[in-house]
This record gives sequence, structure tokens and C-alpha cells, in this order.
Amino acid sequence: MKFLYTFLVVVSFAVSASAQLFTKVTDGNPVNDGGDSRAVNWIDYDNDGDLDLYVTNGPQAGQNNFLYQNNGDETFTKITSVVIANDGKASDGSTWGDYDNDGDLDLFVANWWGQNNLLYSNNGDGTFTFESALAPSIGETYSETASWGDYNIDGYIDLYVCNSGGTRRNQLFLNNTNGTFTEIATGSLVTDHHYSRNADWVDYNRDAIPDLYVANEENQNNALYKGNTDGSFTKITGLNIVSDGGRSTSSNWEDIDNDGDFDLFVANWGNQNNFLYFNNGDTTFTKVTEQNVVTDGGNSFGSSFGDVDNDGDLDFIVTNAFVNSQQVNFFYLNNGDGTFTRDTGIVSTETGWSYGCAFGDYNDDGYLDLFVAKCLNANEDNSLFRNNGGANSWLKMDLVGVESNYSAIGAVVKLKAEISGKSFWQTRRVAGQNGYCGQTLQIHFGLGDASVADSIIIEWPSGIRQVLENQNANQHLIITEDTTLTSVNDEVGAINKFDLFQNYPNPFNPITIINFQLESAAEINLSVFNQLGELIENLYKGYKDAGRYSFEFNGANFTSGVYLYTLKTSEFTRSKKMILLK
Repeated sequence: MKFLYTFLVVVSFAVSASAQLFTKVTDGNPVNDGGDSRAVNWIDYDNDGDLDLYVTNGPQAGQNNFLYQNNGDETFTKITSVVIANDGKASDGSTWGDYDNDGDLDLFVANWWGQNNLLYSNNGDGTFTFESALAPSIGETYSETASWGDYNIDGYIDLYVCNSGGTRRNQLFLNNTNGTFTEIATGSLVTDHHYSRNADWVDYNRDAIPDLYVANEENQNNALYKGNTDGSFTKITGLNIVSDGGRSTSSNWEDIDNDGDFDLFVANWGNQNNFLYFNNGDTTFTKVTEQNVVTDGGNSFGSSFGDVDNDGDLDFIVTNAFVNSQQVNFFYLNNGDGTFTRDTGIVSTETGWSYGCAFGDYNDDGYLDLFVAKCLNANEDNSLFRNNGGANSWLKMDLVGVESNYSAIGAVVKLKAEISGKSFWQTRRVAGQNGYCGQTLQIHFGLGDASVADSIIIEWPSGIRQVLENQNANQHLIITEDTTLTSVNDEVGAINKFDLFQNYPNPFNPITIINFQLESAAEINLSVFNQLGELIENLYKGYKDAGRYSFEFNGANFTSGVYLYTLKTSEFTRSKKMILLK
């Protein structure tokens, strides 16, 4: 059964100049349903091109979760007839992703209080099936949230679940690529005993293999597990991002300073300061110690990043809850120089207890709106803040994987544009979780006064690098992975006519193709080396005319790992990495 509610009434708050960024929506079911709400997901579950809204609820006695279908006219229809809105469990986090690669988003819901978790497959007709016999749905758990990520790079998303009670062992479920999962029982990422809240799949060391970062509370150190080529993980120690302790709840990996790598924000509760680390680009991090974002204290839970004013840099919100008094949230505007200004508008002055949050452009105007899950007295109305927009330009993207997983989780998107006379890159990623209890799969860029994006690079999880150039601003792009590509240059622009391309497929088992092109005839040497620099195979040595060439490398006789292939001529030398994954 459906109930249609329209947003007829909005209230504007003119607290300060920056308060005009948002208007609080006050009418309609999404902001009047009450509840003990936890997670916020902006997702297009019905494939109609706009963002729908899913909100979990978590009282111990259980409560149905909320599903709101976007009608495309700034109104929502509350859906009550589907199983994902009738679970009656004590739910915390939720993560959406197409685990069976059938073209629609499936759902995992994490439950606490010793209840089983819930895996739902999307039937493609607006309904869902509860997969009670599959491993992620079995067993009593104290789960906080979870995140999809393709850790073995086979084109199917796997699932990591964080637990903060019971055995306090987190869970990793390997996607068997046939609609089933196998729980992985070995490795520190599933045998450590932490009070884990949130997990991020992120390639922190740029080796094209997903790593895992876990936020732990109770003053435990957070954890970083480096992904290895054989599907195992190595726990990293010695970095400040895993040795600072704290009652950590949320983590976000975002390119805050627009330098091309992902920085790290960690939210802490218990009146502790939050953490911000800038990525140095060499697998080390510099901790920020003097800015307001790390000195404001708080009882923080959720966090979400987005360019709310479309000026070309990421702003963010941090939610606060679970102390005796009502709390305000922290909303920070990026100054574009590595510092932030704390906003004093309605987003920052509304009181209550706030949990998960997520930015998403629900009315398709190119400006990010904000939904905040509320839980004061286990019956607080949630909050929707509509962005008032402005003159700045934007681009939105939905990615569709082909060789990669269909949801494109793990993809990295880089965009170059000239904004206010300065040309620079911005970087985003598609993630299974965007901060504790928050998720938006859609990619959004603010472009300021730019009328065009000069270059867009999509780095797909498969290893394919895809380029779009001269894309007009103020449009919503649907980008499908181009599997005919083997590579593009690291630098966008005219292709160097002497060029070595990325192997395809990558990772591979056991055969991959290496392509290169020659500007003029030359004596060449195409060779493969192991990580020790030892030559393991010479693919070709001799004379070649100008043109493009392909060679096959067969790794059947070699072990899993990272290998280098090198093309040498008298005028040109280039090497690239490839991953043999058996």
C-alpha cells in the first residue's frame, strides 16, 4: 500500500548569511514519521533516474524501517508494502549495492541486540526478497553497519560487517559470483576483537588493491588492513591514523584539499575532539591539530561530505547525539585553503539527537540536499534540508560497471575544470559507505563559474581508465564502463605517440594483453619483471615499424602478485604494474 504526501510547507531560517544555503522542509512523511532513526541512504532503488530515500530505525524492541520513493516533483511516496519496510528489527546501518550484477540495487541491513542481519535482493519490479538462507543473514549479531567492496577485484562486491557487541568480531563475506556468499574465518580483520562502528574500502597506498579502514570506539586504536594480491590482508601499524585511539564512530576518506589523494576524517563521541588527517601522498598522513574541526569536541556519530555551494571543494557535516542534553550538529564550509568555517545556519543550530546523515540531490537541481536521521527519546522527527541553490555550475554522474561490479563501487572519478581563473583537479569515489550510517552512490562535483569540465577520468575497479573531455556543466551523466579501452595516459591531453598502455584485464588470471604504440620504427624490448626487479620473461626484442601492437602474457607458471612490464626504445622507456590474481 502507498501513501502519497507532498511537501507543501517549508520554513526559511535567516540566522546568518550562510544560513540561506538551506531551507528546512517541514511537511511530508519523511520529516513527520517520528522514529528512532539511524542510517540514511540516498539511492535509486527503482532505476527511474532520481534519488529515493531509505532510513533505518533501531530501538531494542524493533521498528520498521522507512522507504520513500521519489516522485520526481519534490514529493515522496512512502512505501509500506515491501519486505524492507516491514522487518521490525533493531536496525543500525545499511548499505546498498548490486551484489548479483543484475542491474538493480540490493540491500544489506545491520541489526544489533543479538538479532540476525538482513540481506535483501532487489527483484527489479519495486519488490525485494529476504535472502534468509544466505550467509550474511545468518546468526545472532551486534552489528553497527557494513560496507560493500570488491576486495578480490573479480567484478562482484563482497561485504564487510562491523560488530560492537557479542564476540566483537567483524565479518567478511566473499561473493561467490553465483548469488551466494562464503564467510571468511581467517585473518586479523575478522579475528580482532574491537568495538567497531564503521568501515571504508579505500585504496590508501594506490596499488590498485582495495584496503580496509575500520573505526573503533572505546578508546581503541582504529585499524587499517592492507589488501594483498592473494586476497589476504596485512594489518598496518605505526601510522598515526591507527595509533591515536579515541571513541571513534565514523570515518570518511575524501579529497578535502584537491591534491588527488584521499584525506581522512574520523568522528569521535564522549566529548572527544574529532580527527582530521591530510594524506601526504606517500602512505603517510599529517594530523591537523589546531583547526576548529578538531577542537570543537562533541559527541559525534555520523559524518558526510559534499560540495554544498558548488564552489569546487568539499564541505561537511558532523552529527552529535546520546548525552543528557540536546545537541547541535557541526557544519563546516571549506575555505579552499585547507581550513574550514563553522556555519551558524539552521543545519548547525537545530537541536536534538542526530545519528546518520547523507547529502544527495533529491530534486535534481544540481545542488546537494541533506537528510539527517534523528533519535531523541526514540521518537524524533527526521530532518530534510533543501539546498536553496545558486549561480554556480555542477556535474552529477551515475556509473555503470561492466567489467567492474555493476554499482561501480570502488571507482574513482577525477575532474579537471577552470574555476575562478584556476585550473585544478577534484577527486571523488563511489563507496559502500560514506561515513557511519550514511551512503550516496551518486557522484557530484561543484564547478563554480566553469561552463565545462575540461577532463574527466574514471578509474574503474577493473583497472580500466576511461576519459571524457569537454563535458558541458549542469548535466547528469550516466557513464558506462568502456571495456574496449586498455588504458589512457596518466596525464590527460594529447597521447604521447610512443606509449605503453595498461594491460587488460587487470587483475588477470592467467592471461592478459599488453598494448603499446610506436611513433616511428624502432628497436624495442618488451619485458616482464617481478617485484624484486628480476626479469621473468621477455615478450619481444627486435625491430618494429610505427604502429600499434598487442602481446599476450601468460602467467600460468607464476605466483599471484604484482609484476612490472617495461617497454624500452632508444627514445622511450615506460613501465606499468599488473596484478596476477589466482
